[in-house]
Amino acid sequence: MNSKYSRRQMLARSGQALLALSMPWGTFQIAAGASWPAIDPGKPVKVGLVLSSTGFMGVVEPYQIAVLNMAIEEANAAGGINGAKIVAEVRDPGSDWSKYASFGKELLDQNINIFHSCYTSASRESMLPVLQRGGALLFYPTYYEGRECSSSMILTGSCPNQQVDNSVPWMINKYGGKVYLIGSNYIYPRTMNKAAKLALKKHGGVAVGEQYIALEADQESDFQKAISDIKAKKADWVLSNVVGASNDAFMRAYKKAGLTAEDVPIMSYPLTEPEVHSAGIENCVGHYTSFTYFQSIDTPENKDFVARFTAYLKANPGIVSGPAVTSGVMQAAYSGFTAFIEGARKANSVHPKAIVAACRGLEYQAPEGKVKIDSENLHTHLRPRIGRVNSQGLFDIVDESADLVRPEVFSAKMDPGKECKNGGEYLIKGRKVPAPKVTRKVIPQA
Repeated sequence: MNSKYSRRQMLARSGQALLALSMPWGTFQIAAGASWPAIDPGKPVKVGLVLSSTGFMGVVEPYQIAVLNMAIEEANAAGGINGAKIVAEVRDPGSDWSKYASFGKELLDQNINIFHSCYTSASRESMLPVLQRGGALLFYPTYYEGRECSSSMILTGSCPNQQVDNSVPWMINKYGGKVYLIGSNYIYPRTMNKAAKLALKKHGGVAVGEQYIALEADQESDFQKAISDIKAKKADWVLSNVVGASNDAFMRAYKKAGLTAEDVPIMSYPLTEPEVHSAGIENCVGHYTSFTYFQSIDTPENKDFVARFTAYLKANPGIVSGPAVTSGVMQAAYSGFTAFIEGARKANSVHPKAIVAACRGLEYQAPEGKVKIDSENLHTHLRPRIGRVNSQGLFDIVDESADLVRPEVFSAKMDPGKECKNGGEYLIKGRKVPAPKVTRKVIPQA
């Protein structure tokens, strides 16, 4: 990934691009009568990065840490946020979900109000209530199972309809309707598989089997029972929501059992470029995923992004243990940071409520292309794509939606009549609950 630009030139150029996004001043309005503290160029803007560089999720979250640090460096090279420099406070929860909450509390006590944090739904559900009580704002970068709505969270990853609705009918048309469902045993895989079963029914498919494996499972033997069942049920293809290090073991065990992408391909939603390399390219070639971003997107903007990230990792060795690749989840972290910068710059404030107001309806350019934050539900309009692993450990894009797809936070089948209005109701798994009372005074740039 060679670049004709020097590192200094790349930082300046990309930082300027980050701050020169497409949304004109007049296309959003801060709530009538609201007045937020203006940015003080003489004080830093602190952001919290609570992401695991060790433990179970150490396969993927370091890439998010790296790209967020790169984005901060780029933004500061271009003058920060209206003159104020950005400083990251990074904490490693070690893949322990409870520590996401405790580190969130620690950083709130240090007057940090903006967080770019969490990967799994378990970590998000641990941390989000703490941030809500603190009046803070979470930019959540990971594809997830939907069914949540909060004015304390902006989501730049996919909702189920942006992964399931394109991939299930595509796989049925290509390989058949007998599908085996497998996932890690926690809320995201179980909810995603509920959405998948609804899509299967709609498109004439059927789930011939379903199993869930312990989240911490990392041995090939942990998957022998499920793989034997896949063979016995004669599935046409497998839909996998096995995550993290478990996915490495699953992909290795799958190939050793004699199952191939030609015979029984896997559509694995958590399979990104780093996970392909971690599991072994030879174990993943020919299998599929559905994401809105791949490193192989052939645009000048994405090629520049990939070159900058490659250069950043070369200049900062040791941040990630895997290869210098980009992926959907780390790109979504970069996209969320871009939205944060744009919202804060236009509001001239880093108060969480000012940023939320500025981000409603925000359209901007991310490495994956144009995206838009929904003005109601604070999730992101994205362009779903299907990728197939090639021999280089990247994805060949085999299908792409013609337009951006609006995020559907609530399924009409799972949550009939529920919707996310103004992003201000707090709902979790389709059940309306009282928004946590804010117990802390928010002081930007203290």
